[in-house]
Amino acid sequence: MLRFARSIIDTVFGRKRPLEEEEEENTLAKKQKLDNVLHRVRVSNLPQIDYASLKKFLKAQGYTRLKKAPKWNYCFITVNNEEEAMECVKKLNGHTFKKNELKAEYDPTSEVEYRERFSKKNKGQVDPNDTRTSAEKLADQVTPFWRLDYEQQLIKKNRHGVKALAALKKKLAGFCDDKTKHQIGWARDRGMLPCELLPVIGSPVLQNYRTKCEFTIGKNLNDEPTVGFLLGLYREGIVAVLEPDECLIVPETAKKIAKYMTDYINASDLPVYDRVEKKGCWRTIMTKTPSTGEVLILIQMCSTDVPPERVQQEKADLIEFWQEKSDISVTTLLFQEWNGSSNGITDKAPIEVLTGTGYIYEELLGLRFRLSAHSFFQINTPATEILYSKCAEWCNIDSSKKTTLLDLCCGTGTIGLTMAKSVDKVIGIEMVPEAIEDAKINAQLNDINNVTYYASRVEKAMHHVKNERNEEIVAVLDPPRNGVHPSVIGAIRENSRIERLIYISCDSKQAVDNFTALCRPQSNKYKGLPFKPSRAVTIDLFPQTEHCELMVEFVRIKEEEDYQEEEENGKEQKEERQGEQKEVEAVETSEAIVEVQALLREF
Repeated sequence: MLRFARSIIDTVFGRKRPLEEEEEENTLAKKQKLDNVLHRVRVSNLPQIDYASLKKFLKAQGYTRLKKAPKWNYCFITVNNEEEAMECVKKLNGHTFKKNELKAEYDPTSEVEYRERFSKKNKGQVDPNDTRTSAEKLADQVTPFWRLDYEQQLIKKNRHGVKALAALKKKLAGFCDDKTKHQIGWARDRGMLPCELLPVIGSPVLQNYRTKCEFTIGKNLNDEPTVGFLLGLYREGIVAVLEPDECLIVPETAKKIAKYMTDYINASDLPVYDRVEKKGCWRTIMTKTPSTGEVLILIQMCSTDVPPERVQQEKADLIEFWQEKSDISVTTLLFQEWNGSSNGITDKAPIEVLTGTGYIYEELLGLRFRLSAHSFFQINTPATEILYSKCAEWCNIDSSKKTTLLDLCCGTGTIGLTMAKSVDKVIGIEMVPEAIEDAKINAQLNDINNVTYYASRVEKAMHHVKNERNEEIVAVLDPPRNGVHPSVIGAIRENSRIERLIYISCDSKQAVDNFTALCRPQSNKYKGLPFKPSRAVTIDLFPQTEHCELMVEFVRIKEEEDYQEEEENGKEQKEERQGEQKEVEAVETSEAIVEVQALLREF
């Protein structure tokens, strides 16, 4: 009875009431959530500019850690503490950038809250009606066209070219200045597209073609360490990794390397890297397996919680591990320590050579190219040979004239070097100094002496382009996925020596702005006479995926060209009808274009 009475007293007086207990738990939870605060400043009302321009602007203000999605009109700047955040707000709030008045506000969040949101987002992506196997989900992520036969893939890919060219014509319709609109009279033709779109060109290889692969090291759906690909987009909260065994585009050697590395990390007591918690060791492995049979492996580790002596031991163990693999001859083994927050192989940390020279070699159109870990090289060599051969054909070198090939955004020099024997001189311009050094070495490797390279921005190096009498200058522009800065297009237009340009785009949708800048009428920003597209073709370098290359030939209009309104010029009406007929014939003869008019309505 006494024990019972004491229990009643404890219940009433000694223990907390449910409301008090809940309040204390909430207070404790809030305190724990604020232990690790991410000090962020939200900057809104941003102008519509590319990420590089925004990054440059904020860097000038002293801020380098930012996050912005493509469709956001705001961004987040991360700083070290609240004091720096308030200083950032003071500096940017009300600041005018590209005629927009910015709004900045302190928006702190905790790492715990961030992870909770990430976890909820991940759960939200799970579709209970999704009956696909894990392998099918991975295939849909990495090779979204794998369910289609190749002819259907090419039809879909050619739509990218149709839409891009139609978008160009639509954008040019907005330039109505009476003084200059005659310069784009060709765009007012009644044809469906502004130029001829030739039949799509397919890849000679459809599987196992990808010579460069970057694998994530993480955990599979059974929480086991695995080397492979993410089952979905990380930004959508998907962090599970599946081995690439059934991936159609990964070569067998790369699959073996991923399998062996999975065995290695499962035997290791060091954990795999957790992208959400930002903890762990093993992060990424990159392979390069060119047609020459050579093999480059780069292994990336986060060493934040690993003693230096243990890192050294792991390097020695990795060397021994790969040397024991009799079925894979590793040409060069590389190692990178990266403790930053961004994922993937980075150029912000040095790469250490564990075995070999740090280089491998690839052969293309009879030439030999040296590749390092960071060297850009197309990942489908047979299809790349078709692309570059078609580019050389379109350059249409006139043997009666001296010819200079201007290789813009030349990278390691592949395009210019493969065409060097057909021209008198090659000038390569690239803003990445390391790529220029590779280009010079590749020229020496192939005993090519008529090339000159400049490590510079295109717009700053254009003065090196000087033509002599009876000399033709042809430019080739093969830019990154997001195209080039408008200043590059401005420099090309302002250099009247360039009369033809071959533009190779790996993302035609993003290239439309560059196309428009090339073709729009003269203005203060674009002073030179405009170009007009004369022909285009889609070339597939990436079977099983939605990506492809669109190559467009642009020719500069002549100063005397003057397109009159059709009611004043019966001749033009006749030319329009002929142009329409030519386009229709091109569409009818192309196996890859179906119902172009339907596509344009869809656009």
